[in-house]
Amino acid sequence: MIKELILKELRDHLLSLRFQVGFLLAFVLLSTAAFVLSTQYQRESKELFERRRQENAFLAKYSHLNRNGSVVRASRPPSAIILVRGLPRDAGVETLNANSMPELFPPAGLDSIVGVVFSLLGIVLGFDALNGEKERGTLRLMLANRLRRFQVVAAKWSGGVLVLVVALAAALLAALLIVLVRAGVHWSPDDVWSLLALGVVSLLYATVFFSLALAFSTLASRSSVSVLSSLFAWMVLVFVVPNLSPYVAAQFVRVPSIAALERDLQYITSEERDQIGDAESSKVREKHKVQYDFASLAPAQKKRRLETDPEFRRVYEQLSEEVQAVWAEVNRRQGEKADRLLEAWQARARSQFQLSRKLSYISPLPPFVFAATELSLTGFRSREQFEQQARAYQNTLWTYTWARYHEEEKKNPAFDENDFLDVSTRPRFAYVPPPFSERLAEVLPFAALLGAWSLAFFGVAVLAFLRFDVR
Repeated sequence: MIKELILKELRDHLLSLRFQVGFLLAFVLLSTAAFVLSTQYQRESKELFERRRQENAFLAKYSHLNRNGSVVRASRPPSAIILVRGLPRDAGVETLNANSMPELFPPAGLDSIVGVVFSLLGIVLGFDALNGEKERGTLRLMLANRLRRFQVVAAKWSGGVLVLVVALAAALLAALLIVLVRAGVHWSPDDVWSLLALGVVSLLYATVFFSLALAFSTLASRSSVSVLSSLFAWMVLVFVVPNLSPYVAAQFVRVPSIAALERDLQYITSEERDQIGDAESSKVREKHKVQYDFASLAPAQKKRRLETDPEFRRVYEQLSEEVQAVWAEVNRRQGEKADRLLEAWQARARSQFQLSRKLSYISPLPPFVFAATELSLTGFRSREQFEQQARAYQNTLWTYTWARYHEEEKKNPAFDENDFLDVSTRPRFAYVPPPFSERLAEVLPFAALLGAWSLAFFGVAVLAFLRFDVR
């Protein structure tokens, strides 16, 4: 009997106008996104190749020690999992668009389409799952066929989830086919597993909202009430909570503005440094003033005495060394002070970010977006890993460049930093993406959170239906 009820739910949903309209909308949006993002992927890949070619051509003619550090940059290629937009591109692969319209109307990705459209489809499928049966007079008939109330809710839930599986699978397969044909992308085994995991996470997310609507269909006796309640909850969870969480976190963890930070850093490393350096160097000059008053001498007179008076020259050089030592110490202290200020600012910024991230978990959308971006290598963790690899490469490149410089210096003692330096054998940067096991480890907590949301709403639906008046 339960199997027949599940199949009935599946058939009714697939034949319903609401599902067909919702699925058509999601299908068209995801296919369009696949086409647009594939074009963007092609452009970024082509421009990255061209940038590397120009870099090689430039260094082959104009390479020298002082220039190479600003010319050679680590660049991350665009992610092969094109459908997820994620964080903005890193500075190494920024593209220059001849047409600025895409900047004003950026393309949607799978993360935003699933986040909005498929969650809304879950609401549409579930808001009258049980109270709608009551209004049609079929609910009492179901319970009269020796079906327990838990079995009815479980069958409704299973049928709705199966419909979401069909909708997601069809839309994703069509989008991936467009990506393969349009972009000609080559997926590694880790990417294939990530795509499968992305589909599972998308299903978990859509299931949360179907379970939410199912719960409202048991809490409200009329479908008109449950649809309004479900839509209100959907708007709060999808739009209000994710956008509001950073501002709420900012009220609890205050972080000075970047302008204020830059002002304080500039004061510490310039004005305050000059005041302290002038005061301490004046003490050194006062100590030597007893023997020689260098400040009162005219430049020409000072130069003449330096050339003719060895003792005067010795004391002047000693004074210069002591003053330089004073300024070096002042610079060191002020630099450490600036570093402490910057580290404190960064710590507070991290605390604010972590708090806003935790507050956003009140909604299912941020866990889904975090999971999708980590699987597609466009999230926070992926960016951190790229930055670590880029820093390691810059250190390796700097070591190589200095080694080449010293090689040339040994051959020609007159060789200096502005002479041409052949770096054709330099190490090339190659971004190493994390394996699927690392991506999965990052994603599992988010998937578990989405599963917990679904189970919680399903539990509410079961408990509410046990007390539901079927008359």
